[in-house]
Amino acid sequence: MPITIGRGFLKSEMFSQSAISQRSFFTLLWEKIKDFFCDTQRSTADQYIKELCDVASPPDAQRLFDLFCALYELSSPSCRGNFHFQHYKDAECQYTNLCIKDGEDIPLCIMIRQDHYYYEIMNRTVLCVDTQSAHLKRYSDINIKASTYVCEPLCCLFPERLQLSLSGGITFSVDLKNIEETLIAMAEKGNLCDWKEQERKAAISSRINLGIAQADVTAIDDAIKNKIAAKVIENTNLTNATFEPNYVQSSVTQIVYSCLFKNEILMNMLEESSSHGLLCLNDLAEYVALQVHNSLFSEDLSSLVETTKNEAHYQS
Repeated sequence: MPITIGRGFLKSEMFSQSAISQRSFFTLLWEKIKDFFCDTQRSTADQYIKELCDVASPPDAQRLFDLFCALYELSSPSCRGNFHFQHYKDAECQYTNLCIKDGEDIPLCIMIRQDHYYYEIMNRTVLCVDTQSAHLKRYSDINIKASTYVCEPLCCLFPERLQLSLSGGITFSVDLKNIEETLIAMAEKGNLCDWKEQERKAAISSRINLGIAQADVTAIDDAIKNKIAAKVIENTNLTNATFEPNYVQSSVTQIVYSCLFKNEILMNMLEESSSHGLLCLNDLAEYVALQVHNSLFSEDLSSLVETTKNEAHYQS
């Protein structure tokens, strides 16, 4: 089954996140490779594997690399041939593949790319994490990154955790599973396909309407709005997209706000900080909503508001 990563594809078997626990990941991998380590090194190797399999707080790409190298150093000399490193780099791309082989089996494979990394246990994808962090649009002191896991019911890699890094070394994460669970519930009721059709229209229309509003151009009626929208949709290659002049917010955005409101750490930060407030929350919600939309529809709407503003000025 192809699993969408942006506009690329990864083909693999999938673990069901609800059926396979973190402990199961650890046990499956450890049972396959524990004999690669002598008795005196197994305790340390055990701890490294537990850290690697911590899907609630996954290691970043550099830490994954460090863990793999540490396991290599701990392995028995006779077993080090089971550890394989492959690195490629040219002017256009680079990647690193790290794997542990046991005959025909590959208990662990780590693939680090320029914009994401993922790893597999026994040829099944455990998780994929986007490695390119971003700054909030109006808050350069906040770095954000989405951790993306395989979601079998939705057949995509879905953002389940938002990682935030603030100035002063403050780092915390926001669990986004409520968003995924809401959509899975729709799928189980058989409503997801119809909902997605309306959601795509709302997501595109609301951002076009926001771009028109931010352009602050006077005397724009529905006919001009439709003309602007048609041009924007054409220029951004949004195939088969339709526009509704009255949409102001998508369902995904509403679900995202509901999810963010439930995170006490985030709410306390916004309440206590004089420099972070409602606009910061709006930017966070938009970032997550764009990630969710990209997962569901494999299209990037991040430039839609700005593109619409430019088109509105041109049409005026």
